[in-house]
Amino acid sequence: MTDGPKDSLHLRADARRNRRMVLDAARETIAERGLDAPLEEIARRAGVGIATLYRRFPDRAALVRAVAEDNMAVIGQEAELAEAEESDPWQALTRVLHAAVTCRVGVLAPMALPQLRAELSAHSTLWERRGEVVRRLEDLLAAAQRQELVRRDIGLGDIALGLVKLSRPMPGMDPKLDDEVTRQLLAIYLDGLQATSVPSSTRAPRRMDDVDREFGL
Repeated sequence: MTDGPKDSLHLRADARRNRRMVLDAARETIAERGLDAPLEEIARRAGVGIATLYRRFPDRAALVRAVAEDNMAVIGQEAELAEAEESDPWQALTRVLHAAVTCRVGVLAPMALPQLRAELSAHSTLWERRGEVVRRLEDLLAAAQRQELVRRDIGLGDIALGLVKLSRPMPGMDPKLDDEVTRQLLAIYLDGLQATSVPSSTRAPRRMDDVDREFGL
């Protein structure tokens, strides 16, 4: 007896749900324990068996790449929505930065640098998605600076490095408290980016090209 259309649809829905749970669990576990976090722990947090995890992601590199791609997709979608829905470029930019910190976008960058460099070279789609996100954020930043809403000595590279710092959880801190502290620190950080906070310095803005060069990408 074969499965009917409803059974097949249910299986596809289950597979999508399992994949989402694994990605979310992987993001949080890697943030807390690093790239060497046990895959068994990720599966446990996701509420799936280790066999289910391996069916979706055959090895650790595939899982890390999927988390990175998911982060890029989330931020890219939020940037697109922010551009369409926010008339104020500063509000649009901060909306995207909040989304980036929420999905811990910066965690994989410093921790997975050797793997990231290899993945970006081997998988053009990941590099292309990253480029699209960077272009959208650069456009939002430039628009905010043209309206004198953001300091002129700030580049997207400066913002990206700040997000990396803010995305790292505090060891031993309760996750809910850590989220609260992160939101508070992000608000302080964003205040410091505004043109009304302090006069711009004479330093050159750090752009994403500068960050890529500094990290050897």
